[in-house]
Amino acid sequence: MKRRDFLLSTGVASGVLSSPFSFTRVLYAQQPHSSIEWTKPEPSRLFSSVRCDGQSLVAANNGMLLAASCRLGNTADALAIHLQNDRDQGISGPLNAQLSHQLHRSGANPGDDVLCATLKIQNTSNQPQQVELSFVSSAGPSPEVTEQNLYLPLNVAGFTHDKRFASLGMEDFLGDCNVELTKQNLDCHYLEPMASCPGQRKTRALLLVPVVDISSPSRPWRIGLFTESDKPMRFRSTVTDDGNRVWQIGRVATVGPGETIEQSCWLMVHSGDASVAWKAFHQFAHHDPYPPIDWTQEFKVHYYDFLSSAGGEHGVRGDGYDADMKHFRAFHVGMATQHGYYPHLGDFIHPDRKTWLAMQGSEHGPATMSLETMARRIKETQSTGAKAAIYMHLTLFDDASTLFPELQACRRVDPDGKPMRFPWSGPDVQGQCWWMSIASQQWRDHLLEQARWIMEILQPDAICMDETFAGVGYDEAPERTGPISPHAIGFFKEMHSLVRSFGEDKAVFTSDCSRSAFCLWADGDVGDHAYGSSLGNPLYRQEPVRYLAALGNKAWRPCAWHFRHMWEPQMDLARQVGSGVGVSNGWIEYTGLYDLPTKDRDKLIRDIESLL
Repeated sequence: MKRRDFLLSTGVASGVLSSPFSFTRVLYAQQPHSSIEWTKPEPSRLFSSVRCDGQSLVAANNGMLLAASCRLGNTADALAIHLQNDRDQGISGPLNAQLSHQLHRSGANPGDDVLCATLKIQNTSNQPQQVELSFVSSAGPSPEVTEQNLYLPLNVAGFTHDKRFASLGMEDFLGDCNVELTKQNLDCHYLEPMASCPGQRKTRALLLVPVVDISSPSRPWRIGLFTESDKPMRFRSTVTDDGNRVWQIGRVATVGPGETIEQSCWLMVHSGDASVAWKAFHQFAHHDPYPPIDWTQEFKVHYYDFLSSAGGEHGVRGDGYDADMKHFRAFHVGMATQHGYYPHLGDFIHPDRKTWLAMQGSEHGPATMSLETMARRIKETQSTGAKAAIYMHLTLFDDASTLFPELQACRRVDPDGKPMRFPWSGPDVQGQCWWMSIASQQWRDHLLEQARWIMEILQPDAICMDETFAGVGYDEAPERTGPISPHAIGFFKEMHSLVRSFGEDKAVFTSDCSRSAFCLWADGDVGDHAYGSSLGNPLYRQEPVRYLAALGNKAWRPCAWHFRHMWEPQMDLARQVGSGVGVSNGWIEYTGLYDLPTKDRDKLIRDIESLL
């Protein structure tokens, strides 16, 4: 290796070492055979521009590659600290700020293709301070501001018109991931808008992950901008008076007395599609403390049982799982999940409750269930070569449970000050369902205790947490007012740790990765998408498929209550993205596996085997 290449690869290009080329005005960080050149004017520690194939991607007039600023957020006339080019640190009032740059290699291009900017903010006072921080970039694939497009990993609520996101602006959500930029401002939010900008409750673009990918129809190079996975963020595109498009990526944070916080933002240059930036996000901006579990990737068929009946739709529920289990091997079932087994939603299991009545709202009568039955099914499922999972729900609670009086204060509260009802009244509901708040410490502790009992008593291979999109929204309870996603992220981190404590091959699956990205803190996703409004909409399968931005390399093994009706779209998507398919019994469709017509059975098995 040449000395210059060695120095660049060991720190000069990232500003870690001082440059040996101090007699030159500019240091070019360029690798052999790479067409990406990063420029750092001496003696600055910050990079100022990037060129691809000899063309600058930063505007010549007052352009900024990846600058930063911060100011006190509770004072209208507070002076901001601006950090860029030859100024990498500053002071304003109680705030000390410092900006650093470091180059990285993603592997998508030869040489360095990712610039990380890290902003450190210290509060030197003895009082907590609210701080507005932002990164600023005018980098773009084209100098023509109206020749720039975005591909955004959007929440599917934009085209499904999911009213459960109404408080975040669902009526105006973008649905198409392809966005043509105009001279108008555009705001994109990761997590609740209010989480990053306290005065902004709604958005037009609700992102699954904090990544925007900018392209031009006339240029081959693209710009990806992304931030850390566990922090809310607003991405704002504006056009300045001098004709530059500027991105501001920021949030409001509270810095404790004497505390120092750090926030990072990455800028990637690439020539692929948006999935290249998504991959880099997982590589640099998301930390998963647990190694992947092999078996979660190895199976392709997920069986979901809603405590079905071997007698079909009009039979008494409870024995459909056993009837279907005899066919698991033939259908290559790799994981089977028990759902509907509980006496009441939210009150799933208790070590002192050996037997109980489940499906108490069924018009055909309740089913008798027990810990012994559930444990036996787990063992027998495992004997077929499949993994066994148990269902939980993140937010639903049936007030017929004897636990309701002590947990009713955990209900989410709407803007009118009323507890929020959850619109579900299926056969597994005896009373009224409520939307519980993951912002409530008591509710989080309850769910973790339920999960611990499930793992201790039943010893399944996995827990499947349903409708995890309920971790995004607002709670208006006086003691919890505000966004709930920070609490949901903390909960899933604890849940992941709890389940892994029972074995390094024990998994947590989330759901609905096209509506929320909590699969980032799990081992995969198993939500149901087998409906015309989601899987049946062409935008759901738009390339690159949006939910892959959240999943990264984790398994997508859906359940599917509409599994026969939506079989062809299921198979098409499984082939398109390498995911799996769901089969089921007990809700919407009632034939399960045991009662399929021979012709249908043979076709399903052939299709499944084409995925293996």
